[in-house]
Amino acid sequence: MSVTALLLVCLAGASAGVWVAYLRWKDKRRPEPLTILILATAAGVVSVGAALLGYNVLDGLGRAATWSTLMGPWRDAIPAALAIGLVEETAKLLPILPIALTSRHFDEIWDGPVYLGAAGIGFALAETLYLLVGGDVGTLDGIVRAVIAPITHAVFAAPTGLGLAHAVLYARWWALPLGLGVASLAHGAYDLFLAQPGFQPAASAVVGVLWIWLLFAARELVQRPRVPRSG
Repeated sequence: MSVTALLLVCLAGASAGVWVAYLRWKDKRRPEPLTILILATAAGVVSVGAALLGYNVLDGLGRAATWSTLMGPWRDAIPAALAIGLVEETAKLLPILPIALTSRHFDEIWDGPVYLGAAGIGFALAETLYLLVGGDVGTLDGIVRAVIAPITHAVFAAPTGLGLAHAVLYARWWALPLGLGVASLAHGAYDLFLAQPGFQPAASAVVGVLWIWLLFAARELVQRPRVPRSG
């Protein structure tokens, strides 16, 4: 590995740490145990394997979802974008399900976006390292991805986390597929706009709108009372 690549790996790791600290700061009113938050981040790292498995399944079905497909005609790019969003957002969700279902610390609505956000940060770190080791990104793209990807993936995962919290704490099980659907759609739209020439500002707008919504929603969500749980 070259010195530049090694520095980019270090930057990606440091950036992930900073964003996890930011996430914990946003949860400062009733913070989750640091050990579980780190576990959720590590789970996000591992979840990249689930995403790769999902892509292999799609490839076997003849429905490859690749960056080159996103850059092609809209009739091919849109289904590919939706598939990418669903695969990656589902991958982030899977390792957080055991925490949400069994941990007594998962007892607030805001815990959903926090834990899924941590998984998103871990996912972004693993994805960036995978691309850097494979030599699939240049230096500038590597820097941008290392800094921006963690919070982008965390923001995309927030609707899933909110749906998960409603499902687990209030038995509103319909909220989980709804949240996952919104997250997948936003993620897919972002990738589609980012890949299509001339639509990059729209990609930024997707992340910006979702992040602003989350910042305003957080003010109310952190005030919600805890739901006592055993376990």
